[in-house]
Amino acid sequence: MHYEVDVVVRHPLDERTRRFLTDVQRSANQVVRFRGDERSVCVTVEVAGQCRDDAIRAAARQIARIFPASQDEKYSEPHPVR
Repeated sequence: MHYEVDVVVRHPLDERTRRFLTDVQRSANQVVRFRGDERSVCVTVEVAGQCRDDAIRAAARQIARIFPASQDEKYSEPHPVR
């Protein structure tokens, strides 16, 4: 099953980060969308998993690849992709 999970990362969405995430979005189809402000970025990733916990673990791995130094992410409830 595929899920979408919103992940909030404490990192400002400046122009450099916006360009970086746009490139990531083009090259890795797991990044569905992103938004943010001067305090944080919310990245929506599409992940596979058998259950809610699998989806959150997969989202954590995906975000760790994008923002390797980040450690204080917040995860939304996974929503099944139809």
